[in-house]
Amino acid sequence: MADAAEFLKDDKPGEYVARFTVTGEVRVTIKAESLDDAETRAWAMADSDEFGHGLDDITDVELDWVDRSPPMFLVTRDGRSMRVSHLHDGDLPRQPDSSGF
Repeated sequence: MADAAEFLKDDKPGEYVARFTVTGEVRVTIKAESLDDAETRAWAMADSDEFGHGLDDITDVELDWVDRSPPMFLVTRDGRSMRVSHLHDGDLPRQPDSSGF
């Protein structure tokens, strides 16, 4: 298994993921100071009349969960540069590219 300490990673501080159920699923990234703050913002989104991102005929919105965004590691896998949330055997550490990460 690859050693996570050898890889650059973006812990995404202050960023959380919220999942809502709306006759399907909508996932959004929430910038917040804490998990509690992210959850408060997610509930406010669920209660908003504007929620739905352009979906028609929404009858109900449920907040399923709020959690931290997973850290992303900079790796080279099978010769390709990528950002991944889980390291695999054979992943090699890499430096940021021109896009910054």
